[in-house]
Amino acid sequence: MCPLAHAAGVTVEVNEPCGSIGMMRFNHLYPPFDNPAVRRVLLGAVNQADFMTVVAGPNRALWRDSVGLFAPDSPLANEAGVEVLSGPRDYQKVQRDLAAAGYRGEKILMPASTVGYIAILSQVGVDQLRKSGMDVDLQLMDFATLLRRIANQAPPDKGGWNVHCNIIDGIYNFNPAGNTAIRGDGKSGMPGWPSSPKLEALRDAWMQADNLAEEKQISKQIQLQLWEDVPYIPLGHWVRSTTHRRDIVELPWGFPAFYGVRRM
Repeated sequence: MCPLAHAAGVTVEVNEPCGSIGMMRFNHLYPPFDNPAVRRVLLGAVNQADFMTVVAGPNRALWRDSVGLFAPDSPLANEAGVEVLSGPRDYQKVQRDLAAAGYRGEKILMPASTVGYIAILSQVGVDQLRKSGMDVDLQLMDFATLLRRIANQAPPDKGGWNVHCNIIDGIYNFNPAGNTAIRGDGKSGMPGWPSSPKLEALRDAWMQADNLAEEKQISKQIQLQLWEDVPYIPLGHWVRSTTHRRDIVELPWGFPAFYGVRRM
């Protein structure tokens, strides 16, 4: 745990080292994001620092940018290919590259919840996509309606969607087994429904790895394939702070859960 501040009788700490990784998730079934070239161009549009500053504040102790597939400082975290998300963002170039990739000004439907982290991430996502020259229609709704919407495989103008922002939490950021968003199993998989035989083969290889060194090597290959297939774009990593009295002990490690605690 990382102490952030102290007040009389109160300690403020980061109590979730697993953290959360935001993601911009694409619908791979319909234009324009059925085109991998369009998805790859947007790697040059996403500014992770913008997302993280809005969702976690100006204190960089609480967030990291230049983040790939895995939570920073976790065993499989690596820097393979993360340079695609680094450096100055040139939105005029992104606009030219999108046109060259085949984007023709189609309306982009982005559903989002009205509260919580998803709402905040979505506002930044809309801004960056519009700077890229995309015609984005942000549609706000309650969370239950959002879940039904993103599970809908219908075309965007028939109740479906094109892109949305979401969160990968906790231990799901640690390895390819827990991160279902990295699957490439098509319509049978997680909403977004990317098809990628290479990602599936690499995931299977990781599951068969004999030791951590082998897992790390395969994880680098998976992250490099992420930038090729772009099932989603990571939006940065942040940890959530929690406040408790100093005489409250035995708080669990990881995502804050309030069972098993006691007062000294």
